[in-house]
Parts: sequence; structure tokens; C-alpha cells
Amino acid sequence: PSWWKRIGQTFFVIKRGIEILVRFSPLLVLTPTAVAASYIKPMWKKYAPVCLSPLTIEGSNVSHLDHQQYDEMLTKQFRDSNALALQHHRRATWASNLAWAYTLHTLQSLGPAFVKLAQWAATRRDLFPVHVCNRLSELHDTAWIHDWKYTHDALVDAFGKEYESRGLFVMKNCGRIGGRDVGILGSGSAAQVHRGTLTTRADSSRSNNNTGMRTRNVAIKILHPNTRQLVERDLDLMRHVAHFINRCIPLAAVKMLSLPRAVSNFSVAMERQVDLHIESSNLTSFRRNFGCTGYYEDSGTSPPAITFPRPEPEWVSERVLVEEYAGDDAVPISRYLADDSPEGLKVRKRLAGPLLRAFLKMVFVDNFIHADLHPGNLLVRAVPSQVNPKRANYTIIFLDAGIAISLPPNDKKNLRDLFKAVVLNDGYMAGSLMVERARYERCTSIPGGKHAFASGVSDIVSEFHDRRKQGLTLGAVRVGALLGQVLDLCRRYGVEIDPAMSSVVVSMLVLEGLGRSLDPDLNLMKAAIPFLLIRKV
Repeated sequence: PSWWKRIGQTFFVIKRGIEILVRFSPLLVLTPTAVAASYIKPMWKKYAPVCLSPLTIEGSNVSHLDHQQYDEMLTKQFRDSNALALQHHRRATWASNLAWAYTLHTLQSLGPAFVKLAQWAATRRDLFPVHVCNRLSELHDTAWIHDWKYTHDALVDAFGKEYESRGLFVMKNCGRIGGRDVGILGSGSAAQVHRGTLTTRADSSRSNNNTGMRTRNVAIKILHPNTRQLVERDLDLMRHVAHFINRCIPLAAVKMLSLPRAVSNFSVAMERQVDLHIESSNLTSFRRNFGCTGYYEDSGTSPPAITFPRPEPEWVSERVLVEEYAGDDAVPISRYLADDSPEGLKVRKRLAGPLLRAFLKMVFVDNFIHADLHPGNLLVRAVPSQVNPKRANYTIIFLDAGIAISLPPNDKKNLRDLFKAVVLNDGYMAGSLMVERARYERCTSIPGGKHAFASGVSDIVSEFHDRRKQGLTLGAVRVGALLGQVLDLCRRYGVEIDPAMSSVVVSMLVLEGLGRSLDPDLNLMKAAIPFLLIRKV
């Protein structure tokens, strides 16, 4: 039976491989066309204004911009999630845009594993060129919605036919109001989320009526049909290809990629996405780390600054997760960026500090980091204060905790050393330690390689340290950009880092950009130093 199983697996892997090759085959024409078109410079483009982007801002072409102009531009770009994509399309040729559009469309059509693989590749600026990472970062989860029949079958399989009589009511997708599907809060490449209610027993002080029962609003997350099977099939293919390349191409650059290890890390992340028990466990861990107790609605007028949805322990399975609903009054944090009024600016400043400190706590204290951070996964809930009716208390809610990472000991030390280097202006020592701690590196095999790498880190750190005169605020110091430059240096000098480190850098870039938009005057290092001094790292 094992031989038949192997033959069957091999057959499906080969079949899937052929399907993938056929889908990508048009790139054999589109890619050379894009390369050829890049050498053709129409006369109008010679005189056309160049659209600024973070890639050109950091170069010498925009040295005439002062920091205020720079920050205003970044803030504007951050408010529009499509700004970066539009800028790249304007600067690229029509053939390049066509080739990349087809590539991204094909990746989405191949399924969740390839979507996540592309998103992972977009974070690995230490392995891939910046322009490739930027293009792949345009890829968003597909938003198709599966039928209610599958949702019902998943609920029955998880909780039995009597799930409604046990108190769980799930709103169906029964039409659209204002362009939005009723009952469905959102849908991604792996799952969709329904709104519903859960009725349970409660003490008399919390019951909704005289029956001793309490009804709460909940969110029900349900995996799309066959998600696990599709992911496992594609992961098997990736493992075969990674091991084949690693064995058959004995080049230093290939060894530095460490493809089997990278696929293994990617597989772990994907397997966590298709088992909602893990997301429930992550939410519980985050709530414990941040001291979250009770439900949102029980917090009254003194809600916590940071919280995570509470999973319902008796309503969790591999395909279904029931958790508390953030509430109709909880809105994406990006909504607050549109309010430029004096009162709106005050609210932004109140949100920036807790958000930044929460992330620093995840990294330097807990070593348990939310690795899927973006504005859509950060909600803000405002609760009027009874003490001062004109003042509200704000809670930041972190969603989608399916992917949470912990840094290996060496990478924890490297990250802490880089933060300290900005304060002490000792980037050379930090770079030297990165080489010594690396699992694989090419620096020591090149004459003067270690010195060149350490000097490169020193130059990057010195540039940031020189901005101390302006104060180490989010407006003056861009630690996310510093870490991104260090990752690019690692790629060029062959210094391997753990994939988790790249995920932390991407999360830091997102949070730093959001924090700068909320409050550019927030002192980053003043907030970070207490966490750097904590011994639990």
C-alpha cells in the first residue's frame, strides 16, 4: 500500500507541476518582451515627470527634499494602500506591467499556498531584488466567497447538527446592502468570516433576560473548501523542487538560499493557517501576554489599550473558529488617518504610543510576534468616558493571529544589537556579530569580506545615528528602513538570517509607517530603551 501511495503522490505532483508550467508558460513570451521594451525609451518619457516612491526617495535623486516633505509624502502614500502599486505601474513599461499582472493573476489562481509563497517572497529582501519584492507585495488575498451549504456542512461536522439549538446562530449571505454581503464580514484566500450570535449560560448579573442566558455577537471564521488538501498538495511539490535544486545545483548562492529550510518554515506557517486550533491558541497566548480578561462589552468605560479577540473554547475546530465580534463601532485604524482636524490629530497621538509599545513588547519581551500585521488587521474601538463625556477611551484590537513567530536566539540578539547600535553608534560591532552568529555566510571566505560587511552595517547605522540632532522620533529615524537596508546587505554578502527575522522586519515597516502617520513626533528610541534593558530577550 505504501508503494501505491507513493506512486499516487508522485503522479499528482507531476500533474500539478505540468499544470503550473502550462499556466506560467505565457511568461516565456511576456518576459522577453518586457525586457526588450525596457530598453526602448519613448521621447515623451524623457521629459515626463518621475513619480516619487520610497525607492527613489532614499536615493540621491531626492536629496533636495527636507524631512517634512519626506514625511508628508510617506503619510500620503500610507493612506492610500494602492499608491505604491500605482507608482510602480507608472514608472514601468506597458510590457512589464502586463507580465507582472499576469504573474500575480496566475499565482492567485493556483491557490492559497502560492499566494502565501508570493507574500513570503515579498518579505525576503535579503534574498530577492527590491523591485521583485515590491511587485509581489501588491498581491492581496483573493476574495471569493464559498456557498452557504459548505459553511453549514463545516459547522455540522465541527459541532454537530444541533449547533443552533446549542446557541450558535450564523448569519447567511442573503443579499447585499450598500455593496456589502450581509452576514459575511470578510473573505480571503484561505477562509471567510461570518457574523453571528452565541447564547450561553451566564450569572444573573450578566444575563440578557430572566432565563439566565446571555447572547453575544461573535465572528465565525470558516476555511474554504479543500483548503488543507490544496495546501498539502502544493507543499509536497515545493519540498520536492527545493530538495532537487539544493542537491543538483552546488552553487554557494543556492546554498545560501537554504531552500529546504525556507520551504520547511513556509510549510509550518501554511499548516498553521489551515488549522484554526492554532489561531485559537495564538489568540489565547496574546491575550495572556497582554493581560486581556473578559469580553469587550464587559470592559465598561475603562477598556484596555490593547486587546485580541477572545476565542470560544468550546467552539473551535480545525475548520471553524468562533471568537468574539469586535463590534460595529470598531473601525480599521487607517480610518483615523483621514481626520486632519485638530481633534483628529490628538486622537492619532493617543493611538501611536500604545501601538508602538505593543509591538516592542511582542519583539523584545514576549518573543511572540504577530506576523500578519497590516491596517486591515488593526481595529480601533472608541468608548465614551463617563468621567469626561467629551473624552473617549480607545482600544486597539489585533485580528488574524494565525501566523505568530518567535525569533531564534541569534536573531533575537542581532535585532537587539541593531537597536542598541542606533543609540550607541556602534554598527561595526553589530555587523561583526551578525557574521559570527550566521548559520551560513560567505564573508569569511572572501578577503576582507567580514570587514566590508561590518563597515556597511556601520555606515547604515551612522546615517541614522546622525539624525539624533532632530530627536530619535518616528519622523526622523526610520528603523524599518534601516533593517531593510541591513537585509539587502545580507543578501549581497551572503549572510544568512532566519526567515522569521524578515517577517519581523516587514511587520516593523508596517507598524513604523502607521506610527509615523499617527504621530511623527513620537520618540522611537525613548519607547524602545525600556524594552532593550529587559533581560528577558
